[in-house]
This record gives sequence, C-alpha cells and structure tokens, in this order.
Amino acid sequence: MSSPSTYFEWCQLLERFAKGDDGVLSELEQGSFVVDAGTVYRFYNKVQDAYVERKKQWADKFNRSFQMQTIRTENDIALVLRDAKANLQPLARLISISAFPKDLQETLKKDFDGFITETRKNLRESIKKNHPGNEKLLFVVNTFDFFGKAKESVSTQNSLSQPASDVNHPKRRILF
Repeated sequence: MSSPSTYFEWCQLLERFAKGDDGVLSELEQGSFVVDAGTVYRFYNKVQDAYVERKKQWADKFNRSFQMQTIRTENDIALVLRDAKANLQPLARLISISAFPKDLQETLKKDFDGFITETRKNLRESIKKNHPGNEKLLFVVNTFDFFGKAKESVSTQNSLSQPASDVNHPKRRILF
C-alpha cells in the first residue's frame, strides 16, 4: 500500500496500528490528508481510537513486566523502564505525524505527557510503599520521562513540517 491520502486509507492503516502493527507507521508518516468539515470528527475519532488502544496495550505490557519480574535493585527497575520507553516509541511516532492538524498533535502530546507523568507518579508511590527507604529505586523511577529528550526532536520536526492544511482551519476541541 502506498502512503495514505484518503480517509478510507487512513482508517485502514490506523486500525492496523491499533492492533499492534508498527510497520504501518512509515506509511502513515509519509501520508497526507486534508481534514474538511465532513471528515474532521470521524478522522479525529479514528486517530484517538488507535492512540487509546495502543496506550492500553502498552499499559498492559508494562504491568505484566512488573508481575513477571521481581524488582529488588535499581538495575531491575532500570531494565523494565528501558523496555517501557522503547515500547512507547510507536506512540510517540504516531503523535508526531506531520499530516495531522496541529491541534490534534498538541492534544495527543499533552495526553501522552500526562500519561507518562501519571505512570511515573504511580511508580514512585508503589516503590515508597513496597520498598521503603530504597532511594536508589526512586532515583531510577524519577528518570522515567519519555519527552525529556524526545520532546525537543518532535517539536523541531513539527515546526519544520507544519502542513499547509492547518492554516485555514478553525480551532477544534478534542475530547479524550
């Protein structure tokens, strides 16, 4: 399949992405789509559905990794967090797709950042509860920040490749 340019093509690729197919990301990144009044809500909902589904899959995998491994040292948790960051890469790539309108990208980034912040907060609370006095584990958990380094490259990429279709569209509210 070539890079998507119609609503139907985007829907097919977004559904595959939602099911865990990371191979479609390169096609999505090369795609183009002009959002119009007839497709704006449906398109945003399709992107949201794919994003939310992949976020759920990540959270399930992340929780399983803690169930499968016993965390006793900072190396144990560092390995789990390293894998978690690597597994977040497809979501970060989806968020930065240049064909998405700027308001959609910003909404997805804000949600993604909040998701990471909430995950880090929950990890800190869990460590304080299950491993009291182990400051090394807390230090490793505090480094779990996906956009600390990647945010700069994503924002640079977005400023360089802002689609022309964003210019004439009014601001829309996106609710997740």
